[in-house]
Formats: sequence, structure tokens, C-alpha cells
Amino acid sequence: MWPVAGAVLPQAMAIALSPVPMICIVLVLLSPRPVRAGLCFAAGWIAALTVAVGLVAWLTDTVAEGHEESTRDGVDVLQLAVGALFGVLAVRYWRKRPEPGTPPPRPAVVDRIATLSPAGLVLTGAAAALANLKNLPLVLSAGGLLGGSGLGAAQLIGATAIFVGTASLTVLAPLLAVVVIGPTRSVRALRTLETWLLANLNTITVVLLVILSTVLLGQGLDLFR
Repeated sequence: MWPVAGAVLPQAMAIALSPVPMICIVLVLLSPRPVRAGLCFAAGWIAALTVAVGLVAWLTDTVAEGHEESTRDGVDVLQLAVGALFGVLAVRYWRKRPEPGTPPPRPAVVDRIATLSPAGLVLTGAAAALANLKNLPLVLSAGGLLGGSGLGAAQLIGATAIFVGTASLTVLAPLLAVVVIGPTRSVRALRTLETWLLANLNTITVVLLVILSTVLLGQGLDLFR
């Protein structure tokens, strides 16, 4: 189980470090009821990731029965395709970077998230996890690796749980910090983090995409073994 869990850690960390979800959880925790709002957002995020990765892993595992070699090749092709996609996106984001001294555009969700109902926050958490040009290919890649690994049911569930837990670190850690430290004492740190993330949104995205492209292309080269 552990080698398979390790193989999907790059995808999990890339989801965790995606800047827009990090901005979302910070804004949620700056709302009037931060703990309740944070729990709703986290519930939607974790549920969406679990269902999506589990479904892709199950489908891949089903297809792999009796076709292990072709399934493995298919997963490698997917890795190469996603790696190439992220390389193209890195170039695109780099070319769209703001001019020096120009503030980057604010994501549309930034100005709405603090006004959402609990149900809206759950849906926003789910959307932040999956309705994202970068996250969805990562979920497909990780699910393919998990499902094509040949693990038994219990081990597959364990590896999936490790993936989802790692991908949720940057959502759960700020929420836990607010619970422990208290909402009032957390405001200053959250405001500072919000400002930094918004100011460096494009740079973080480009660096993340370049690293991911390299890792996934490297994993996909197993196709030519």
C-alpha cells in the first residue's frame, strides 16, 4: 500500500497547494462564524475528493481485471497527457502574468464566499476540489494510479484515505488553527495570508504547474519500459 500511496503524493500535494482553495478557506475563516463555515467548506471538499478519486480508482480497477498490462499503459498515457497539459498551462499562466506593479485579478469567488449559506459553503468546497482546471486532471491521474495498482479493497481504501488526507492539509490545518487559537486571535494572521496569496497567485500557480508537469511526465515515461 505504501509505495502506491507514495506514488500519488505529488498529485495530493499539488491539490493541497493550489492557491485558489487556500484563498477560499482563509476567507471562510474570516466570516462571522468561522468554525461552522470552515467545517462546511471542509466537508464539501473532502466528500468531493473522496467520491471522485474512489470512483476513478474503482473504474480503473474494474477495467484492469484480466488486462493489467494494457491498464498500466493507459495510466502511463494519462500521466503523460496530464503532464503535457500542465506544461502548456504553465506557459499560459506565465504569459498572462500581471505587469510589475499591477495587482493580479481577484478570483470571482473571493467577493462572494463570505456571504454563502452552510449549504452553499459545502457546494463551494466541492467545487473548489473538482471544478478546477488543475485539480480534476490530478484526481484522474491519482485515481488511475490507485485503481491500476492491484491493491486489495482494504489497502486501496487506505491509500485513498492517505491521498485525500494529504490533499486536504491546507484546508484542515487553518481550520484547526482557528479552533485552537480562537477566531479573534487568528484574524491578523489570516488577513496577512490572504494578502500574500492574492498578490502571488500567478507565481504560485506557474511554479506548481512546472513542478507537476515534470513529475507527471517522469512517471508517464514508464510507458516506454
